[in-house]
Amino acid sequence: MMRRKTLWLVLTLLLAISFPITSSSVSAADYTQGVSVSGSTATIWFNSSVNTTWVDVHYQLNGGNQQNLRMSYNSGLARYEQTVAGVASGNVLSYFFTYNNGTPAYDTSTFTYTVGSGGSGGGGDGSGSGIGSIPASSIPTPTGSGALSLKVMNGTNGAYSDSQIYWGVLGINPASGAWSYLDLSGNLIPISTALNDAAGHLTKNGQNYANIYHKISDASWVNLPKITSGRLFLCVGTPCYIKTYDNGFAGPDINNPTDPNLNVYFDFVEFTVNDSGYHGNTTRVDAFGFPIQHRLVNRAGNYDRTVGELESETRAGLFAAYQNEVPTAFKSLGTVQAPYRIVAPIHGSFAAGGANANYFAGYSGYNTQDILRCDNSVTDPAVCAAINRHVYTSSDWNNVANYYNAAPANYYAKFWHDHSIDRLAYGFAYDDVNGQAAYFEVGDPKGLILRVGW
Repeated sequence: MMRRKTLWLVLTLLLAISFPITSSSVSAADYTQGVSVSGSTATIWFNSSVNTTWVDVHYQLNGGNQQNLRMSYNSGLARYEQTVAGVASGNVLSYFFTYNNGTPAYDTSTFTYTVGSGGSGGGGDGSGSGIGSIPASSIPTPTGSGALSLKVMNGTNGAYSDSQIYWGVLGINPASGAWSYLDLSGNLIPISTALNDAAGHLTKNGQNYANIYHKISDASWVNLPKITSGRLFLCVGTPCYIKTYDNGFAGPDINNPTDPNLNVYFDFVEFTVNDSGYHGNTTRVDAFGFPIQHRLVNRAGNYDRTVGELESETRAGLFAAYQNEVPTAFKSLGTVQAPYRIVAPIHGSFAAGGANANYFAGYSGYNTQDILRCDNSVTDPAVCAAINRHVYTSSDWNNVANYYNAAPANYYAKFWHDHSIDRLAYGFAYDDVNGQAAYFEVGDPKGLILRVGW
């Protein structure tokens, strides 16, 4: 439903463990962890991205006796949990985990969390807290029919403060049909050409740009009303520079050598909120700026899902992994606009005139650029998806196990599937064919949480 063509112009079961605790094992960098608090109960959680079938937690409350317990698995949040009752503000939890990765077991390092301080599970201090650290019950109930509560989290592990991460929403107000931006009071404010020169505008290279942004430090939650064709831009270090007009806006154009956003770290998600609920996705159709997690919770309390890159992935790690995992033809996509982004094939050497402009020649009979963009001669979604996934000449286009097993294939897209939650990613325009995209929707949305990773 959110098929992206281009961004660049947009008019407890508790079991006591009796064995001794060892400290000789080495921690593997394949998990996220944290603590969330609701009332007088703290929940220690562990989210694994490897072959983990059990997790034990070893914790002390205020230096008391160490408790060694087998954690319970919360399938709704896809993580292991252990509750600690009777906590109060100022109490200190120290804890570490033992978990398996296949057969081997590992001990993690020790973590501390002070109740009431935010600590390792606060989610707003740049500590890298997981997106699941926020209990669904703590999400404010949104005001207005069809609205939901919106939060942007800082998961940059201290690389950037809350005041250095900017976000802004642009979309169409369904009540008026006007292109608008979201203010901190939850109102959709019409945009215009004049907004570029309004009080508080942004300036770069002698040009003025509309300031439609907020910082994470500005608000904990914001009410998001119904909106059509919404884009939530995430910009790290500086705001993005986007021109607004009376009938739309011009987003960042990574093909334009003079675009003011070429040296800005940015990314975005896209969505619509309407009478049938929230519909949205993360996307790598054009580029990767930094890891994003995108969580949606409903009012009934029976839907809580997250899509996006794995939380265990770091930005630097993904850049390095990209070079190690993709075939030679695709490697330059990770360097041509580094350190700011990894670009999609059509924005690199696979474009017309590029070194790989004829990459798909001889496989399907279609033009390489049309295949990568899913346009012109390749507008059928299933056909475009089959070619990108290299199953076009097979008899079964829906067997995921057969995707990307031979060249030519869109190995840029494959990489994002390999490094995303549930292997779901929007690697090209019709990557939603056969349910492979990082897309979700729910009819009674309550909360939307976006986490900026680094």
